[in-house]
Amino acid sequence: MSARIAVLGLGEAGSTFARSLAVHTAVTGWDPFAAAEVEGVRLAASGEEAVADADAVLAFTTAAHSADALTTTIAAAPRAAVHADFATAAPVAKVELADRAAAAGIRFADAAIMAPVRKGADRTPVLLSGDAEATADLRAILRDAGYLVEVLDGPAGTSAARKLLRSMLVKGLTGVMVESLRAAEAQGLSDWFAEHLVETLAGLDRPTLAGLLDGTRQHSGRRIEEMEAAAEMAEATGGRADIARAVAEVLRSVATDGVPDGGRL
Repeated sequence: MSARIAVLGLGEAGSTFARSLAVHTAVTGWDPFAAAEVEGVRLAASGEEAVADADAVLAFTTAAHSADALTTTIAAAPRAAVHADFATAAPVAKVELADRAAAAGIRFADAAIMAPVRKGADRTPVLLSGDAEATADLRAILRDAGYLVEVLDGPAGTSAARKLLRSMLVKGLTGVMVESLRAAEAQGLSDWFAEHLVETLAGLDRPTLAGLLDGTRQHSGRRIEEMEAAAEMAEATGGRADIARAVAEVLRSVATDGVPDGGRL
């Protein structure tokens, strides 16, 4: 699909998308900071210049600046242009942006990148939700560049919800790794624990994950004591145990709130 694309925000994600899209169509980029040259992309002097004749605007900003990016599109892009917001933000924030866009005659798409962009377009899944025509047009544009695109049946905010659930898992797991690796280092067990960590995570499958939930239903009290003991060990050497303490509190809530059924686990 031949379309004129504007990319607002040329950080890692924005420049990666701009570069891959430029192989197939005209791309103009803009970043409020001094952006490096991006192969095949024309750099504009302002956001308004970048979006002035765009069929689709792809905004790769932080959540704090996503409203500003939409303001630029509303002010300077052609009516009926697509505005795709790739910021990681709460679903309610996406709904607010979608309502603003619709009132101004701009078609809004809530976009979520579900894997690190450094893996390449053919290994970068993108979720889209929102205006049906906008998501259909954006899917065609992104698929031409090799991205793995799924359009979800739902309003703006649907993609964001899935993105944030993934963030809770992946970033939460990263936090657990950081905290436990620090504790292992303090105990002189870095090498052993690193191997144990990899073996444990590599061995996870559906039955194992379901077993973790089932075991928590039966033994939450004992697991609270384990996490409190682990926190005390980390803190005894001057380390932090924020996540261990938080996990103990989550386990404590099992007595009143129960354990999720885990869906398809």
